[in-house]
Amino acid sequence: MSAYQKFLEFFSMHNKERLDGLGSEYFSSMTKEERNMAFDFLLKRLQSGGTEESVHGLFRANPDRAIDVVKDLLSSKTLSPEASIAAAWNLYTIQNDEALLPIFIRFMADPDHRLREKAAYYVPSDVLTEELKSSLQGMIRTETQQLARIHAVDKLLDSYGVSEESVGKAKYLYFYRGLHNEDLQLKESIFRQLEVLVS
Repeated sequence: MSAYQKFLEFFSMHNKERLDGLGSEYFSSMTKEERNMAFDFLLKRLQSGGTEESVHGLFRANPDRAIDVVKDLLSSKTLSPEASIAAAWNLYTIQNDEALLPIFIRFMADPDHRLREKAAYYVPSDVLTEELKSSLQGMIRTETQQLARIHAVDKLLDSYGVSEESVGKAKYLYFYRGLHNEDLQLKESIFRQLEVLVS
């Protein structure tokens, strides 16, 4: 079986078989021609909305070619919400363009908790604009879905450079548990303490 045929078989898998996603191993043994075929196959899927995995696959097939194509699809609002989040993450990873941050911020306030969860998971942590900080804090204050809140807390702490290594285990756990606590006053206090850390 050729590498391209194995790639096509991925799309007939269901449930547990697809949990690992469309990893780089699907592309590493492809010829250049097969990679181009895979790229075109995935592009067609994206042109009708696409999925998170089809965006990741497009960048694994040919990251250079994917950049402009995905930018156009994003600006034309062709992509599905989950594909838009994945597209913004892939583009940011390559270009570090802060203009992509509003995409994550918009979905962090989406009524669908799965989109809030993905947006908080994928949003970059290397730049903390006021708008992004406000969005993460808003999720931490009000989020009712555990996984979405976990991603928001993790991302806020990452953005401040807070880890067990940087502040010590006890302090880190104080911040982490406090941000998950139902006590809003405690959360507000921790937001202020985090600001002091970086001032």
